[in-house]
This record gives sequence, structure tokens and C-alpha cells, in this order.
Amino acid sequence: MELKEYQQGVLSKLDRYLTVLQEQREQAEEFVEFQQTKGKTAPLGDYCRETWDQLNSERLLPYLYHGDQPVVAPHLSRHDGLGLSIPNICFKVPTGGGKTLLATAALERVQTDYFKRQLGLVLWVVPSEAIYRQTWKQLANREHPYRQMLERASGGRVKLLEKGDAFTRRDVEGQLCVMLLMLPSAARKSKETLRLFRDSGRFTSFFPIEDDSEANRALLNKVPNLDQNDLADLGFAEGVVPDSVSIKQSLGNVLRLVRPVVVIDEGHKAYSDTARDTIAGFNPRFILELSATPNTNSKHQSNVLVNVPGADLKDEEMIKLPINVINEGKGGWKHTLTLAHSKQQELEQAALAFQNESGRYIRPIVLVRVERTGKEQRDSGMVHAEDAREYLRDQLGVKEEHIRLKTSSDDELADEDLLSPTSSVRFIITKDALREGWDCPFAYALAVLSRTTATTALTQMIGRVLRQPHAKATGVSALDECYVFTFDQDVTAAINSVRKGLEDEGMSDLASSVTSVDPGTGKTRNMRRETIQRRNQFSGLPPIFLPRVLHRDINSPDGYRPLDYERDVLSALDWEALQFLGADKATMDTDKLERTVAKVTLDRNAKADGQTSFALEQEAVYSVPEEGLDIPYLVRQLLDVVPNPWQGMRLLEETLTALRNKDVTEAQIYANRLDLIQAMKVDLREQVNAMAENLFRDKLDSGEISLRLVSSNDPALNWKIAETLEINVSDVDPLLYRKNGDPLEKSLFEKVYQSELNDLEKSTAWYLDESKCIYWWHRIAVNQRSYGLQGWQRHRVYPDLLACVHGVENGKFRFSVFETKGDHLKGNDDTEYKQKLFDLFTRYADVTASIGQLALEGQDEPLSFRMVMDKNWKQALVDEGIQ
Repeated sequence: MELKEYQQGVLSKLDRYLTVLQEQREQAEEFVEFQQTKGKTAPLGDYCRETWDQLNSERLLPYLYHGDQPVVAPHLSRHDGLGLSIPNICFKVPTGGGKTLLATAALERVQTDYFKRQLGLVLWVVPSEAIYRQTWKQLANREHPYRQMLERASGGRVKLLEKGDAFTRRDVEGQLCVMLLMLPSAARKSKETLRLFRDSGRFTSFFPIEDDSEANRALLNKVPNLDQNDLADLGFAEGVVPDSVSIKQSLGNVLRLVRPVVVIDEGHKAYSDTARDTIAGFNPRFILELSATPNTNSKHQSNVLVNVPGADLKDEEMIKLPINVINEGKGGWKHTLTLAHSKQQELEQAALAFQNESGRYIRPIVLVRVERTGKEQRDSGMVHAEDAREYLRDQLGVKEEHIRLKTSSDDELADEDLLSPTSSVRFIITKDALREGWDCPFAYALAVLSRTTATTALTQMIGRVLRQPHAKATGVSALDECYVFTFDQDVTAAINSVRKGLEDEGMSDLASSVTSVDPGTGKTRNMRRETIQRRNQFSGLPPIFLPRVLHRDINSPDGYRPLDYERDVLSALDWEALQFLGADKATMDTDKLERTVAKVTLDRNAKADGQTSFALEQEAVYSVPEEGLDIPYLVRQLLDVVPNPWQGMRLLEETLTALRNKDVTEAQIYANRLDLIQAMKVDLREQVNAMAENLFRDKLDSGEISLRLVSSNDPALNWKIAETLEINVSDVDPLLYRKNGDPLEKSLFEKVYQSELNDLEKSTAWYLDESKCIYWWHRIAVNQRSYGLQGWQRHRVYPDLLACVHGVENGKFRFSVFETKGDHLKGNDDTEYKQKLFDLFTRYADVTASIGQLALEGQDEPLSFRMVMDKNWKQALVDEGIQ
């Protein structure tokens, strides 16, 4: 499954975190060893906090809002029951952004790149029954991308577990065991009553025998937070002597022994002291939280490593926006349902026409929210589910098979595949059953048939209609938006409820996409879609074009086509030239082999000599299985760097041959295989990036790649600035004026709203508008898919501002394109890449084609690209010749 651009960005940030974490942990361990050589003892330092501080110094941590101020939150350290620091991070991802997919992809990296293991136990904590069932269904399906991610991480050895399942030490040592657990089970309230902490007798392989007090005591000394059986009531029963120790053979104690990686879905719901302490008490080796709205409370805050804004989902076409709120002021619930029914029919006709053109199947569904669903509640004067069903069927002519009821006690949907063309569902009637853990991209409209609880329903259920079918916009406006129908509501309150719902789904930055519609006039209230024209002095300009990055193609009518990263960069690399030279310098960690002597199961034969050893970390026991190295698994680990598996196989075989020629044993190779793969990935990624850059530069020199205007009517070859802009604004959104309060004069379009620009963009715009040499300026980053520049890396670059600079001396014009960046991003890899790319494009831009655009200077730099950093933004503009 191909990851979205923002999802790849999340994992890139995780990769850097894990790299720094490993470095800081090794430094902390080296300090402890150094103290030991001095005859002193020292606790392992808080390397997790040191990691966070280093990432902060590298400007890699996201800004979160504390009140009205953007800040990087300080690290909140968490410690397990042994007093060890727990790496704990949070992905802030909006609902619909693929949190589960990111979690499975992250697990592969945490397991392979950081812990250098494929197996062990993952504890996956979810907040509700609905999400539990959904997650279980996805992970249990071997064809599902989430399960396939886990299979890849484990080399095809995944075992899915529930709380009541028995499993053995061999399971954990030989497979990747993923246990799903509901939060109430993890939030330990009564330690003696919850099954999780009871002595079940089903996990004997993890513990010494119960009456071996000496072995139990040795284990307790190593893991002091294990629960013990209370032997006080047994008196002097046989085998029980004073000071006897008996460890409970409970699931809770198993977790403490094996030290799972913990994934917490909807992490903001695990913030109680009890829940946090219980999870930390499982002695987790890593905690990954997933949340749309992580807690910012200083006591229980999450360490947010990545903040994905809702705009990223919109730009990737994963959600439907805007949200149209239609409130029927004078009608009742029946009229509201009639309006929703009419919209469903309208959308279905649009979907059929779209299917005929594109082949994509969409069946729009309306969610109907009623007040009562119980069989004994129909005569209460509230709108009942059967009332809605009968009105749809008998008055509006909806077929019975098109209607489903979804309640806690009556689930007519069951396991029906709503995305299948064989499904006939058009209306789903519910009260609270769809509030959490349910999503269907075909759900387009929400009809709230309640006057008194409408605002609560809007907040809770708006997320159910946001997902875009197939995560791809249709280009049909009606099918790329969603709809909410209410009656007799205060429109402002209704809109605020929808906005609150967006905030709860982690999309506070999209709250302005809520549009309120008056069904009588069809006009918007509070929010409106506005068409913005060009200023009068610019309305007569010929079409304005910017060049795209093109690749020469003799088979194309115009001799060029848009540059394709996979086809023109990756596929053109000389993969045979790749070599991993690190094998000659590789050192095999023999400690991993030596530790197999110490890390063994209970040695009963040594008991007589007073020696008892016990394996606490099963993943540290390394041995070569009979089948040897899992070569396909290791090759798959290289695919994100070397996408050709044959080349990956070649590189791996060459590396293994080099190691064997150095007399490295098979046992050493096996014990260090994941460290080896990680070293190969780091080295090969640097080589691939360097090769791609050199290839890109060579093709620019030869003219095979061009940033140019082409005499063509093909919009894919030249990017044209729109004649008008369509934007969503509210009645209270302020216009942007000059700093002295005067109206803007040189913006290409007659209106610019403050909400469109961040602070740095605003400062730049003010400067441009007052500059004498500026003819006009325009914010081209209306969305991240506006004007994009493809370079030698996968992700396109989307500049922010465009200025038409008037040459005072010669009367000619030139274009300046600006990408603004906060100082916290200065010096990072992304900024350095963009700077190099912009320098290249400034040198090679060709805008000499005569296609009706403004006459640009034919010499020097008719089109230039410049990075504008926060600290020296004004000097950057002066250097660009703008004063």
C-alpha cells in the first residue's frame, strides 16, 4: 500500500527520532559502564529526554498551541516499574488520517531499526468495543494492508491474541504476538478483581514453579514490580514457610516480564493517573500514542513528535470539504428528512454520471440520527428509529432493503460491506452506535432529527461523513463535499458544534470549511463561498503562466511531458553501481552471542549449587534457526531504499559474501542481521540520494529535464494562474490591509484574507505591496497542490508567493517565487534540499516561449526562486532586488 506524502513525512520524522534515541541510549549505557570500571554504580540516565532535547535543537519538533502561543512542549518523562526511562511519543493525526496504518508502519521501524528484532509482544490498547472490533477485523485479515505491514515486520510470523487467550514463552520468542486490549482492562482499578491481574495458571512457561520459593525470589529481585500471591492465609500449610515467595502467574506479570511495545489508540483517553500508571507498570520498552487531540495538560501531556494538520488530509484528497450545514428553521423532523432524502437522490444521480465517466463506484449514504431506538420507547414523544424508517419507506418511497438500523441492540448492518456494489444501503438510522470506531467513505450526509440534542449530535458524529471515497477527489463539487441537515436550530450554535466536532477529530485548522446554508434561499449564513476577481488594473492582463518541471519525450505531441519521479529519476539510476562498502568495516557484536549463556530458562540442575538463572528478555536469546537467515525478509527491509528486489538481493548477497570471507560465522551474522540491514539502509539511502541529485543535474545540463514554458494548450505542461479564485470565508474573517491600515494595492486579486497567510507570509506580503518595483504579487499556495516543483526527491515542493517585479530601468518584468520558512526549520534536510533545488531552477528556468504571457526579460534571471527565512526575510527580498 502506497503511503501518502504526509504519512511518509511522519515516518521520516520517526526514523530520525529512533536514530537519535539509539545514540543517546548508547551514550547513557557507556556512562554506566565507565562508572562500573571505577567501582561505582550509576543509574541509566534519561536518554529519552536527551533525545527530545536534541531533536528540539535540530528544529524537528512541531509547534503546538498553548493558549494562543505556539510552543514546543517540554518532554514528559515516563518510567516503568523498574525505574527505567520509557521512550514514549505521540503521533497527532486527524481522524481519517490513517492512524492504524501509521502505527503498523511505525512498529516495523521500532522493532527492526531500534530494537533489532522481529519478534516479541505488542500490546495494542484501544478505548472502546467498537474500535476493538474494527481493529481486530483489520489485523486478522491477511489481505489487509495493516496485517501485511505486521507480516513484513515479523517475516510472516504474526500471532493475534485477545486478553483471554493463553500463550507461551515459545510463542513470544518465535512470533510477533499482537495482543488487543481494551482500555478499561488496562486501567487497573481493583487489582484483585480484574482478570488481567489474577493468577490464572495458564502462563506456566514464563514462571518458576509455584512452590520453588528460591526461584520465585530470584525472579522477584530482578523484576521487583511483579504481583505476588498472598500466602498469609495458608498458615503453615505444606510447603509454605515464613518468608516464602510465590509470584502470580497472571497475564499482568507476563507483560512485566516480556516488556511489550505498547500502542495506545486514541491516546488522549489514557490520561488518568490510573491508566498511565498501569500501562507504565507493564514495563513497556516503547510507547506509541495515536491521537487526533492529544492532551496538553502539563501533568499528563503527550510527547507529540509529529503534528499532521487537517489541511494535509484535504490536500491528499482524503476528506470531503466544505461541510454544508442546512438548517430548516420552520419545518419539523419530517421536512428535514425529506431534504436529506432529496440530497441523497441528487448525489446518487451525480455518482452514476461520475461512474459512467470514470468507472469509480460511489453510492451516497445518509446517516439519520434519531432520539430513541428502544422497543419500549416509541410512544415517548421523541423521534424513534421506526418513525424514521416508516417515513422513509411509506412517504418518501425508499425501498426497505435500502434502509438499515444500527443500534447497540439491533445491528442490521452486521458485517455488510458497504463499499461493495452488491450492497443496497442508502440510509442508516442510529442514535449513538456510530459515534466512534465506524467509518464509511460513502456516508455523505448527516440528518439530525432532534431539536434538543442536535448540537451534541453534530459534535459527536460529524467525523462519520468526512472521509472521501477511495481517498481521491472526484472533481464533481457535489461529491467532494458533505452535508448536515438540522431543524429549528440556532445556526451559529450549529456551526460551532460542527467546528467543535472538527476540533475533536484533530482538524481545528479546517474549522473555516463549515458552510451554513439557508434551505429557503440556498444562500450561506455565517460562512460563504466567495469568488474573488483580479484587481481592475490587472484584469486585462494576458494569461499568466509558470513553467513546470518537464522531461523530454519524443512521443509526446509537444516533445515534453511532466517529470515523473518513479519513471524519470528512480528508474534511470544506475542501480548496479550501488555497493555497500560497510561490510569490510562491519564489526559483529559478539556480546549478543555471549549473552545466550546468561539468558536461559530456569536451570533446575544448578539449584543444588545455589545458582538460579532466569530469562527475562526472551528477544536477547539469539540462535540460528534450522532454516537459517530469512533472506526474503531482509530484502524486503531494503525495499524502501532500493525498490528493485533483484538489486536488493544482489546487495545483500554481496554483503553476506564479504562478511563470510572475513570468517564471520553464521551465528554472528544471524545475531547482528537487523543491525546490518539498518547500516545498509543508512548508507544506501545516502548513495541513492546523491545519485539522484547527480542524475537530475546531468539531465538539466543536457536539456532532458527542463523547467520551461511550452507552446501548448496542455494544462499539464504549463501552470496557469486562475482568472478568479473560489474560497470559503466567514462573515468575520478580516481582510488583509497594509500595516498602516490602508488597503492593499498590488495583490493580483482584489481581496486577500488574513486567514490565508501565516505571520511570515503576512510580513512578506506587506513588504511586497509597498515596494516600488513590484507590479503585482499573489499567494500561489492556495493549497499544497497548487504550483508544485518536482525535484530529485519524491516529494514535490510547493512555493508560497509569486511576485511580478517591474524593471524600472528597462520596463521589462521578471518573476520571483518565494518559499517561506520559520527559523526553527533552518538547516534541516528539507530546507537544505529546497535551497539547492531553488538555486538550480533559478539557473535553468526557461520562460522564452511565446504563449501570450507577460513579456519577461530574456537575459539574466527572468524567473528566480528564493527561500525566505523568518530571521532575515527582509534581507532575502533585498537580495532579490526588491526594495
